[in-house]
Amino acid sequence: MTDEDDHAAAAMVSLRRIIRYLRLGDRETEIASGLSSAQLFVLTTLAESPAISVAEVAKRALTDQSSVSTVVARLVKRGLVARKPAAKDKRRAELRITPAGNRILAAAPPVPQARLIEAIRSLPAGRRAELVRALDALVDAVGAEGVKPRLFFEDEKA
Repeated sequence: MTDEDDHAAAAMVSLRRIIRYLRLGDRETEIASGLSSAQLFVLTTLAESPAISVAEVAKRALTDQSSVSTVVARLVKRGLVARKPAAKDKRRAELRITPAGNRILAAAPPVPQARLIEAIRSLPAGRRAELVRALDALVDAVGAEGVKPRLFFEDEKA
């Protein structure tokens, strides 16, 4: 085996571990709460403080607005998030977790995405930048730059 093979194998093992960790967390979340891990992640984000817009939730969740909009719509439909016109700007909708949402959150397991974000943020700045460069290069190398960066596994749900 060459160094290239060794490094490729090590990288694949690490990627498999991370993806499996996220998938197992998604299943655990769904079994425990009836929500996807993406829905629970957004619910957790709203539990920290209400948001004045979907864009604000997306920013706090470190993802794009269209992903969050879909998730929020599902949470509103289930009565876990309330949407009401903002006091200062009636064109905006303020989002708040409902008592039903708080009950689900209280019984739910930790969200895997939050742990991943925490781990990335805990890396020294140079390592974070190195990680971003390496992941961006991998995205380009496999031709995935056109794939929308949705919340983990959410677009796989009906």
